[in-house]
Amino acid sequence: MNTDSRSRRQTPLLLALLGASLLASAGCAERAGAEVGPGTVLSAVTEDGAPVTLRVDAVEVDSADAEGDVVLYTVSSLDPADGAYKPYCLPDAHGKRYAIPLSGSWDASRRHLASAGVITFACASGTLAKCVRQGYKPWKTVNGASLADYHQACVHMMSADYCGDGGAHTREGTAIDVWDRQGLQWRGTAPEMVLEAAWSPEGAVYVSKARYGQTLESLVSECPDRLRGHTALDTPGLDEAAIRARFPRALLFNASPVRTDLP
Repeated sequence: MNTDSRSRRQTPLLLALLGASLLASAGCAERAGAEVGPGTVLSAVTEDGAPVTLRVDAVEVDSADAEGDVVLYTVSSLDPADGAYKPYCLPDAHGKRYAIPLSGSWDASRRHLASAGVITFACASGTLAKCVRQGYKPWKTVNGASLADYHQACVHMMSADYCGDGGAHTREGTAIDVWDRQGLQWRGTAPEMVLEAAWSPEGAVYVSKARYGQTLESLVSECPDRLRGHTALDTPGLDEAAIRARFPRALLFNASPVRTDLP
């Protein structure tokens, strides 16, 4: 069972949408990893272009990662008002304020931008880092398939961003079940979990039901070019095998309980 939550509002708004991430400025990317240790100060910008000074306070390997290649950073930002460094990330579900450095950046539609010389410090409380810790590491390849696409699909899935335009259709703390084509995660057996959608790097490729009580008709009206012909309104009752055959771009799948309330 996985949980999907959005970070609380944090300035600027785009940071909240992406889980409070920061962009390290050009020249910092090659310093990521072992060379960036406690005490390292980085000049950075927020995703709306505002300058900020970051300090790395601690670096550790994620003990929950069996492969040992996820590195967790504790990062603080300089408060110009009092000159003090303060924790940047909101606490995750375990009360930790970790960040994971990722290559490139993400725009308001949650689309990855492969910006040379730029890294994103993605807070563990947010979507980008959660997808890494689910096993979708964008720097890895499994069975000849790049997990960058799986990570991007996960980013849309976690927020129920069916249209792939940055619009979320979920609530903090919503439980979902996640599985994928590569077998990195397998479907659970909870009877209350019903197939919700199949996901590509561009957003949903098939929606069986909305995560909350929104009708499929209203969902399709938000982005008809993407969802018309891609929901249970047109092809009801598709199972996973049928979805895979009909929509080759479907990389991830998720299930969620049936709800009648709206997000």
